[in-house]
Amino acid sequence: MSRRSRHKLPQEPIEMRIEDLSHDGRGVAKWNDKVVFVQNALPGEVVMAKLNRKTRNYNEALATEVLSASPDRVEPACEFYTVCNGCSMMHLKEEKQIEFKFNTLRNNFKKISHLEPQQWLPPLTDTHWHYRRRARLSVKWVTAKDKMLVGFREKNGRFVAEMTDCQVLEKPLARLIQPLAEMFAQTSIKTFIPQVECSLGDGVMSIIIRHMKPLNSDDLMLFKRFSEQHDLQIFLQSKGPDTVMPLAAYEQPLGFALTDYGLRYEFLPNDFIQVNRHMNAKMIDQALQAMDLQPQDQVLDLFCGLGNFTLPMGQTAATVVGVEGDAQLVERARHNAQLNQLDHVEFFQADLTQDHSNSAWLQQPYTKVLIDPPRSGAWEILPLIAQTSAKTLVYVSCHPASLARDTDRLVNELGFTLQTAGVMDMFPHTSHVESMAIFTRE
Repeated sequence: MSRRSRHKLPQEPIEMRIEDLSHDGRGVAKWNDKVVFVQNALPGEVVMAKLNRKTRNYNEALATEVLSASPDRVEPACEFYTVCNGCSMMHLKEEKQIEFKFNTLRNNFKKISHLEPQQWLPPLTDTHWHYRRRARLSVKWVTAKDKMLVGFREKNGRFVAEMTDCQVLEKPLARLIQPLAEMFAQTSIKTFIPQVECSLGDGVMSIIIRHMKPLNSDDLMLFKRFSEQHDLQIFLQSKGPDTVMPLAAYEQPLGFALTDYGLRYEFLPNDFIQVNRHMNAKMIDQALQAMDLQPQDQVLDLFCGLGNFTLPMGQTAATVVGVEGDAQLVERARHNAQLNQLDHVEFFQADLTQDHSNSAWLQQPYTKVLIDPPRSGAWEILPLIAQTSAKTLVYVSCHPASLARDTDRLVNELGFTLQTAGVMDMFPHTSHVESMAIFTRE
């Protein structure tokens, strides 16, 4: 028998009993004494699953038929759910999705830091539908189908899902999918447009078109007409992020309001913003409640972005210093502070994975700290936070494993106590776990 045939996957679906859910929301089964991660399967179910990937330590599969369904299973509301990888948990009841995310956070705390908070925060939730105001969609001309596809990747990751609508994009963005596909199909470089990045502000919509070959005059005219027909701003990107340029001069900037705080933010189409506007507002409310800011407080906001938390905190605290590694976001944050007339809010650019013991911004006597790091966490900056006089630390996390790892260091090495923690459903119908933890010290 050849080596190739020994490793060939079975072509027919295999009956599997699902025992658990993995961290990314896939069912966990066993086949031939090896773990199998099964998409579209829930604990307690018996399914027919087709193996689609084989590795040394585990296999991957897709459930093609549910023989015995879990009581927690629901019919996905999206007709493209079985192929599109934009969502992974739409077949699970909404209340069970947030329960899964809570259990993921709690299990990470137990396994990595061997800790639990003194009190769990109630989960933060909002609408599960049409919540995404930002998305990067793949674009692909499929010669065999004589068709242009615009959408998220398929669940196997290799192809672009054939879709005409989306139940999680905000409706103005969802309505663009089919028109974009039709427009891109008319361009002279339809095989050289790999992606389009969509953003929705308050009253302004934009797209960034990534093109790997130069556009001709007909392409530019096509984009101009599309911009006018759909009332959106078009930006072009020929290479890296620094090549993003507007197709025309646009008077109204992209922006959004935090109405409860009387704040307005402006951003560029490739700036990072929280994709879920409703959950972002609730997250800011919860963070500020945990901070319990007083007029005399001096606050340090690390990984501050364009000032998402910094500006609301600046409305109460005596001073707020925001630090961010991305120069473009620092520039936007300063602009937003001026826009909202918050003169006592300062911003600095710094790579927070480096040692900043001697940086000017760290020499102030801070009373409270908020951090919102990337998936990799805040390991390197934690000892410097401990060197401040801050008694309260609010940690906003997009990755429970890095939060649990950092919690271990904060509590067992740096003298903090984990008071409360909880999950926030920033990305419904996905396995993404956003969370918040509040630490204090004497």
